Amino acid sequence: MRIAVSSSTFRRPLASGEITQLEWLERCASVLGVDGVVADVADFPRTDAEYVAQLRKIAVDASIVPFGIDGGSLFEPDAAAARATALALATTFGAAVVRAVLPAPGEVPPATFAETARVAKAFGREAKIANVTVVVATAPGTIGEDAAGVKHLLKDADSAWLRACPSALLETTAKDRVPAFTATPADRAVDVVARAHRAWLILDAPDADDPWDRVGRAIAALRVADAEARIAER
Repeated sequence: MRIAVSSSTFRRPLASGEITQLEWLERCASVLGVDGVVADVADFPRTDAEYVAQLRKIAVDASIVPFGIDGGSLFEPDAAAARATALALATTFGAAVVRAVLPAPGEVPPATFAETARVAKAFGREAKIANVTVVVATAPGTIGEDAAGVKHLLKDADSAWLRACPSALLETTAKDRVPAFTATPADRAVDVVARAHRAWLILDAPDADDPWDRVGRAIAALRVADAEARIAER
């Protein structure tokens, strides 16, 4: 299992100026020992190509993978510019994925679903051109509130460049082709590893008072559970 953390978990120290985005990358490697990072669009002080390329260089120098970009709600009909920005950042950052969530059901859920499916088809074509996979996370209050909702939308969109990014606690099969799962420090490590030990895991803790400590302890527990799972497979 390869573990990545999102900068959204460290929004407080980043927003307050306690650490810079460059320092965050370095500490993810030296303090947390992660395999990769997911940089949230909202946490970029600059989005010009020179700065983003510098971030990528620091990640590579620190031996961590610039795994993804967190884009938030990118499936809204009026989010074309946000989608373009997320894909451009991913390309320059060298990210394999852009993580996004689906919109709220709205007053007429069937109409929202139909419009979201239309957007998703176009987004899939754009992602293919950028050579970046869009992973769709479950989120409360959206039409992708659970894995079934996300899978329903992705089936309708019918694009190999759109994949689900479910919680590692949810049941999945090999046919689901999940490139990454999500988890929180509150999730039991052995349960997370049971689903995600052959994939990427994005660890989120956006409300943690001390994200370095909480995420660090969660990663340590996941490493132990993952090692035990590998031994049991032999």
